[in-house]
Amino acid sequence: MTSSKARRVLACVASVAMAAAVMPATASAKKSKGGGGPETDRGAQCSGSSINGRGSTFQNPAQLIWNPGFNKTSAKKGGCPGSPTVDYKNTESKDRGSGSCLKAFGAEKHAVEREIDFCGTDEAPNAKQKEEIELHAEAGVEPEALETVPVLQGAVAVIVHLPAGCTASAEADIGGTTKAIRRLVLDQATVEGLYRGTISTWEGLLTAQGTDGHDAIVCKEPSELKEQIKRVVRQDHSGTTHIFKTFLEQVYSGKFEAEEYLESYEGSSTGCGAVFPPEEKTWEEVAEACPNQRWPEAAHVKHAKESGNPGVINEVASNASSVGYADLAVAREYGQFSKKGQGGEGYSKFWVPVQNGEGLTYAEPSTDGDSEKGANSNCKGSEYVEGEGKHFPPASTRALWNQAKAYKYETGYPICGLTYDLAYRQYGFFGYGTEEVSKNIATTVENYLNYEVNAKGGGKAIAKKHDYEALPSSIITEAKKGIEEIGWKKA
Repeated sequence: MTSSKARRVLACVASVAMAAAVMPATASAKKSKGGGGPETDRGAQCSGSSINGRGSTFQNPAQLIWNPGFNKTSAKKGGCPGSPTVDYKNTESKDRGSGSCLKAFGAEKHAVEREIDFCGTDEAPNAKQKEEIELHAEAGVEPEALETVPVLQGAVAVIVHLPAGCTASAEADIGGTTKAIRRLVLDQATVEGLYRGTISTWEGLLTAQGTDGHDAIVCKEPSELKEQIKRVVRQDHSGTTHIFKTFLEQVYSGKFEAEEYLESYEGSSTGCGAVFPPEEKTWEEVAEACPNQRWPEAAHVKHAKESGNPGVINEVASNASSVGYADLAVAREYGQFSKKGQGGEGYSKFWVPVQNGEGLTYAEPSTDGDSEKGANSNCKGSEYVEGEGKHFPPASTRALWNQAKAYKYETGYPICGLTYDLAYRQYGFFGYGTEEVSKNIATTVENYLNYEVNAKGGGKAIAKKHDYEALPSSIITEAKKGIEEIGWKKA
């Protein structure tokens, strides 16, 4: 077995000679199910090399459990006891966010980063990004060379930090039971209005809500209700932002004046290589690819100083009179918006239940409210659709998944989404080195992604009590088919 460090050296040495040695692939390579041999283009289970991943912070809490769990789980349950190892890099700014995943695989005018073997994104590549990624392959690669593999679903929580001296309360139907809580509940239109900039103050928020949730904010100084609400958004190109805006577009389909589009925000490049003036856009038009960091001019958004979901969480927690959004798993992990972090007689920082239908019913992002103890994302009732008249799920993980959106809200939380891992069908055509090197990478990537969606060892186990939700069965079926296609290349 080739070590992670050694294979990187081999990949560099072999890159010039490899193109001459490659023979065209057949239309369909035969794959191994746990054992190597002359008819396979992967090695036996657990015979590959250690691999690296990076990307989605929405997915990171799951990866922090999956990475060591892969080496503590029997091969029968999809793991590889002891080795090879998996390192999902998510501490440095360059490694954080779905945008860093897409760029590592060569989208948005970036070079392929071959030290990254798979990556996590909550924004599935669109047609242009997929084409960019697949154009990095050498001649002879099979069509549809990129695998977009769904691995989990989860909720995006709307987080609130009231003005200093203010606390909140509400009484509403939450999950089928009328409850009095020391937080707000928000209508879908109120959430959208906050981020379109039509709601600017806490007084305006209460007016927009009307008596729907019997919301109340009590402040020591009446003037605090008139404070401007700071809308915090991600610093980086973000899959969490993509899921959030996909929800917003279903609430409001009209146009708004989009802010000037800069080449960088807080030092983080958008990757578009251009600046665009303010112009009319819809939520859908600013949900993915380069415009992912673009927002309505009227909202006067504040980009977090740090990248990833932790950046938004820390920014909102540190600034009174602000709102933000972050995936539930990270919001609970940081402990600043759930029950334990509040203290006193009332709450000033919290995540909100959001209206989950056309009536006056609301749902928590978590199945256990704002408890400190981990539970599931309240997404089990979500159904996904690609668009009007389109079948879901897509025909395979080699197809486009970027239009997937949760649309059925009545039985759960309305702001849910899928998170994916990207991998190559044939690593040998993407410059990963010699046959031995690229086969070892492909073997472990296949083993690991299979572990992630394995009911006994991975996906479902992580979803339970770790603030995610397992994939619907129809999507798991497609995911497993796609993972089975991952390999080196068959001449």
